Amino acid sequence: MNYDEIENHVKLAKQGNSESLTNLLIQFKPFIFKTAKNFNIKNYDEYDLVQIGYIALINAVEKYDISKHSFSSYVYSTIKNAMKYTARSNNKHKLILSINASIDGQSSLDFTEFLESNENLENDYLEHEKITQLQKALSDLEPDEFELIFFVYYNNFSLKDYATKKKISYSKIVRKKNYILDKLGSMLRQNIKN
Repeated sequence: MNYDEIENHVKLAKQGNSESLTNLLIQFKPFIFKTAKNFNIKNYDEYDLVQIGYIALINAVEKYDISKHSFSSYVYSTIKNAMKYTARSNNKHKLILSINASIDGQSSLDFTEFLESNENLENDYLEHEKITQLQKALSDLEPDEFELIFFVYYNNFSLKDYATKKKISYSKIVRKKNYILDKLGSMLRQNIKN
């Protein structure tokens, strides 16, 4: 896509054209994945960072001043800044004392000796695997499908509000949501079989 096409898609996406937004998400997908791979943030995997990149792109479209005529530069900076912000936010927890630290600094006793746990590590691991599979399935959705899921389930938009925002009938949005959820279910079931 050339410069003028990108600017035109941004203009249309700002007006609610989901096809233009989808084209922008596809256009910048390689950059988002490349940027996500360059970051290593504790408690975030690549799919989390890809989602942060997509969210940053959607926000960039909404906030972009069309008179500037420099969307590509703007979105590159926005995506990188979103990842950097995530890294900085995560970094504030690095000075927290580990429960594996020695109690007196010398002995082999640590705080874990005094903790009782009702945690089930096996269940925690299985939950983590389910979340990882769901994140992968979400990243495999088409950009317009991801956008609907993102707005409804992450930003707590009602289907009615989303339909109004996209200028699409409520019944069509409900059908699309049901189709996407069925698609996600199929993808997750396929992962379980493999």
